[in-house]
Amino acid sequence: MQLSRNQIQTLSLIAVSILANITLSGGRVAASLFVLRHGGSAALAGIAYSTYSLIPAILSLLIGRWIDHVGPRRVMRSSQAAMIIGLLAPALLPSISTVFLCALVCGFGFAGYLLAANVAVSMMPFAHPGERVGMLGWLAMGGSAAGAFGPMVVGFAIDRGGFAAAYAAMAVIVGASLLLSFCVDVPGGVGGMVKAPGKGGSSVVRDVFSNPRLLRIYLLAMVVSMGYDGFAFMTPVLGEERGFSATTIGMIMSCFAAGTFCMGALLPWLSRHLTEWRMMTIAFGTTAAVFMLLPLAYSGYLQGALGFVFGFAAGAGQPNILSLIYRAMPDKAGEGAGLRSMMGNTVGMTAPSVYGAVAGLFGAVPVFIGVGCVAAIASWQSHLGWKSRARLTASAASER
Repeated sequence: MQLSRNQIQTLSLIAVSILANITLSGGRVAASLFVLRHGGSAALAGIAYSTYSLIPAILSLLIGRWIDHVGPRRVMRSSQAAMIIGLLAPALLPSISTVFLCALVCGFGFAGYLLAANVAVSMMPFAHPGERVGMLGWLAMGGSAAGAFGPMVVGFAIDRGGFAAAYAAMAVIVGASLLLSFCVDVPGGVGGMVKAPGKGGSSVVRDVFSNPRLLRIYLLAMVVSMGYDGFAFMTPVLGEERGFSATTIGMIMSCFAAGTFCMGALLPWLSRHLTEWRMMTIAFGTTAAVFMLLPLAYSGYLQGALGFVFGFAAGAGQPNILSLIYRAMPDKAGEGAGLRSMMGNTVGMTAPSVYGAVAGLFGAVPVFIGVGCVAAIASWQSHLGWKSRARLTASAASER
């Protein structure tokens, strides 16, 4: 089988991304463990974990605008350099303050890298719009692989050489990703997207909130984040209520990761048969069903099976959202993706607190039912988006 140029570029970018993703997947584990093992409370460890999302929640829109002006390739490499600098601080002088500084800098660097990588793939010339979804799905597979691989590498390094060695190892790995980016065909030249730069600081925000179709896309992106965080945060809580072992809970989470990986692998085929809106309608409907069924599943194996199904559905969310954003505003793709990232990270910082408060008062079941209801509404809204798109296509065809 001969690969197309787009596929070769995406595979090259996946290789770079797997190494760069270590910063987030491994860094969060290292930060939490460092705080806990150096006298910090569980609450402080949670803050260290969440600090990686602080800068993306505040600055993703500006990072996206930066991508639009200078091009994704330059932003990717600048972000990789920032991650290396952040990781060297606790590697050379391990302390709680440098661990938090690393979390801030690496959170910024990883957000810039991920946004730029997604925009680089979105900018590729595709013969069929559905191919963009497939390649974005392939890129997400790299993140899934790093999510499973990163904590293992960091845990091994901590056990063998301590935290300084673990942060040094992550710096070396990200350094390897930076060097690799100069050796492979990474898409996204340095020219930037200067066709129609935004006028004023809130151009995309103004566009989104003045256009109901665009606003629907961004609200659905927030539901994708709600689902991810709801499952990741509440599955251990539900498992504790049911008396599951840590091994069983870990197995359930691994099944979810396997589901997202499988969806990423299949997206190039699915995108040739289903539009973005159609896929999201099915994915949100499946998510709603899984969240309604999880409280009824008292077997760890059954919850693992449901976790795989949810992962399979959730894996379709972000690639389709990003594809719709690029199609709606190709000249502001970076800023548009940045707004999505900012909204998603804001949900990631606030939703677990809300879930935890509700679970503390009423148990885990109401949280799962609530998220399931929101996902059902999102499925209905995706169906309306599909119908709206079909009407626009039919109208354009009749005018021709």
